[in-house]
Amino acid sequence: MGGVVVSKREPDHDKPLGRAEIVQAILASAAELFAAKGPSSTSLRDVATHAAVNHSLIHRYFGTKQQLLAATLQHLADRGVELAASGDVDAERQELGDLHMRVLVRSALDGYPIAELQERRPGMEWVLDQARPNFPTERAAQLAAAHATALQYGWRLLGPVLRAGFGLADMDDEALRTEVLAEIGRTLSLPRD
Repeated sequence: MGGVVVSKREPDHDKPLGRAEIVQAILASAAELFAAKGPSSTSLRDVATHAAVNHSLIHRYFGTKQQLLAATLQHLADRGVELAASGDVDAERQELGDLHMRVLVRSALDGYPIAELQERRPGMEWVLDQARPNFPTERAAQLAAAHATALQYGWRLLGPVLRAGFGLADMDDEALRTEVLAEIGRTLSLPRD
């Protein structure tokens, strides 16, 4: 992964020192492993080994695997909003968004109650804030924001299948991304009757 939130720790690197470095290493490793294998197939020992920390530190700072998953999801969501607000490179936001989506999807497929795990959903709140001025009711804005988010997740998750199935394989990535973003924009700005 690039230098967004996670960076793969190689075994020959120095171990993280101090609470802040240890917590960051654990969250980065958990995000990578949960995205790659799902939380059910990732042990806390796997995360500790990947992060180059003692297994007991995960329990100390996070508790159970479900609590670590909750902290990881929250961290990814918060970091995504930070990147968007700072105007950081779009590729970094895309990479982080894809990582967050993979952790969400794998967690849901593994049966974790992802709707209950995050206390805040700043990315979704931002999307809803974009929709509110364009709709007559809160419910209409909520539905538009949910539709726009589902559209984005669907393309990120199933893009290759959709391209092949609907004859869009010849479209370059940037053109397709522009079209998807335009449709999301229309969804967030067109009130439904």
